[in-house]
Amino acid sequence: MSISPKTVFSSVALVIALGSLEKSIVTTPLPMIGADLNAGSALTWVVTAYLLAATAALPVYGKLSDLFGRLRMLNIGIALFLAGSLACGLAQDLPTLLAARVLQGLGGGGLIALAFTVIADSIPPREVGKYQGYISIVYAVSSIAGPLLGGYFTEQLNWRWIFWINLPLGALALWLVNRNLRHLNVRRHSRFDWKGAGLLITVTTLSLLLLSPDTPLPGLWLAAALGTALLVLILIERRAHDPILPAHLVRLPGYLVAVLLSLIAQLLMFAVLVYLPLQMQWQKGMSASESGQDMVIFMVFITLGAFVGGKFIARTGHYKRFVVVGFALAAVALWQLHFDVWVRLALLFAGLGLGLTLPALSVVVQSALPAQDRGIGMSLFNFGRELGGAIGVAVCSVLFHASLSTRSEGALDKLSPAELAPGFSATYIGMAAIASGALLLTLLALKRHELSSRTH
Repeated sequence: MSISPKTVFSSVALVIALGSLEKSIVTTPLPMIGADLNAGSALTWVVTAYLLAATAALPVYGKLSDLFGRLRMLNIGIALFLAGSLACGLAQDLPTLLAARVLQGLGGGGLIALAFTVIADSIPPREVGKYQGYISIVYAVSSIAGPLLGGYFTEQLNWRWIFWINLPLGALALWLVNRNLRHLNVRRHSRFDWKGAGLLITVTTLSLLLLSPDTPLPGLWLAAALGTALLVLILIERRAHDPILPAHLVRLPGYLVAVLLSLIAQLLMFAVLVYLPLQMQWQKGMSASESGQDMVIFMVFITLGAFVGGKFIARTGHYKRFVVVGFALAAVALWQLHFDVWVRLALLFAGLGLGLTLPALSVVVQSALPAQDRGIGMSLFNFGRELGGAIGVAVCSVLFHASLSTRSEGALDKLSPAELAPGFSATYIGMAAIASGALLLTLLALKRHELSSRTH
């Protein structure tokens, strides 16, 4: 029984919205969560724990859905996400909240990945462009709503509502997908690479722990464990019949560069999403809702940049120029934030610039991948983007805490603006340097400038 594209999209739109909303709604209430649970310097792990789990789970969902069906894995993802959301809302201390965020992330990793896979399976190629526009609208609304809802719930109700709001929305999403998508085909074509998946999760986790300044484990032991796990992963993947990390993808023209640049773009995006609200509230004394309103500027111009960039790429076939302009604007904006001048203009530049890179890098990846590798190639591209967000929060945490004096460690929200200033300044300098490095990498390594005729 065939399913109309409109039915498919309407069934998974709420799933996409849930996954997108969760990444931005938690940023503005962070200071209140930290004060309520006495989080201290470990506060950013509230964001990192979710991103880490969601990132590690993403490619696993893609492979398992090939074996056991899209609908079954989508149900599992939503159920885990809802269980984690309930546990987050009930958490009474930071360790419990972090454990709940991991559970929520294990479910969240499957939301957007499987929703996109369902759309790709069910919508004819000639209609993909139209539905990509609809997806952008869903992303825009949920991403913009996130900071506003986070600020509103924190001030008018309680920060726990940023998690409890997922329960009715997730229940509705479950009902929609099971009502409309129960006839989706199950495809079984290979054995699952359990060893590779487990090692990939291990490598991802160890990488983030090594980057965090708050990890309870010795750095030398973490580095040794990471090196060992990475070596074993390479050996296992070279022998696997259907590896979760196909080595031949790195030889495709532009693919690896695009994945890396996309990772950096997401890294910069989450650096602004997490650390600017903290600066606004801790250093400038703004309320959660006020900082959320300013972050809306950032999210609106990300959406505008992606929309405008996508339109011009479709019309002209050129894409490299948008990546160049995008990272140049982001670098300028991050330097502005370092000097703390024209902050709203900086948010406009940063959002527009990072938004311009999104469709351009997606075009690079899609045009590089042959049909037989498109599924796993896009899955790993999305994996790189999600990993970039987690790495961004961890790297910013390192830069921030390394720049504070020893006596400034602990209750960060209790420090004076002068004591906090070096941490935020160092964070923005580091991000500006990374954006400049991405600009240089684009100029040197992204060889082609436009789509070939076969990709139109």
